[in-house]
Amino acid sequence: MNQQTDNQDDENVVVIEERDNKTLLYIVIAGVLGLALGGLLGSTLTAQKWQSTYLTLEEQYQSLVKDKQQLVAKVEQKVAQVDNEVEQKLQQAIIDQQQKHKVEVDNLQQQLTELEKENLSLDEQVNQQKQQLTSVNSQNTRLNRQADMQVTLLERSRELFQQELKVKQELEALEQERESLAPKIIQLKKECDLFLEGTSWDAKSDACDKQDEASSRLSQVEQMIRVHQLDLKQIDALSEELGL
Repeated sequence: MNQQTDNQDDENVVVIEERDNKTLLYIVIAGVLGLALGGLLGSTLTAQKWQSTYLTLEEQYQSLVKDKQQLVAKVEQKVAQVDNEVEQKLQQAIIDQQQKHKVEVDNLQQQLTELEKENLSLDEQVNQQKQQLTSVNSQNTRLNRQADMQVTLLERSRELFQQELKVKQELEALEQERESLAPKIIQLKKECDLFLEGTSWDAKSDACDKQDEASSRLSQVEQMIRVHQLDLKQIDALSEELGL
């Protein structure tokens, strides 16, 4: 009987445990369902909240995109305006620089033209000076030649004068000697004749030798006189040729 009672107690325990287990399971299931429903409700609320936030963000994004487009348009317009201003300034700067360069080029061209004129003038002056120098050189050459000729002429004239003077002096001496020899020869001829005739004791034996010597000397003197006379004629001809 006790054993049967124990078995019944055990079964009651098992039933109670099973009930407890089922209750726990139900509770768990209910909790899970509650959580699921809560999560679903939370998700729904969250989704609605996120959707609202998304729409807000979308609107902000579209606004930003629009603002960006407007900003880009303004920037592009500003850039275009700046580019236009820069281009205009650049064109103006180029024009100013070209005008400045043109003025400089014109000035340089004018200076070059003036330098070319000065160069031509200098060339002309140089040519004139060269011609003058050539003329002066020619004159100097001619004057030097004339001076050389005059020096030569003076030297030759001096030689001619000296030679003429010498010849005249010698000719005069020869003529004087000839004049002195003529009467001496006559006297020696007389003495020689007397000596040869033997009629005079005063006649000297060498009278004939002296006569021969005097005659020979007279012949030499006359010959030298003729040579000196020819020399004088030649001197006169040279003097006339030299314009003396």
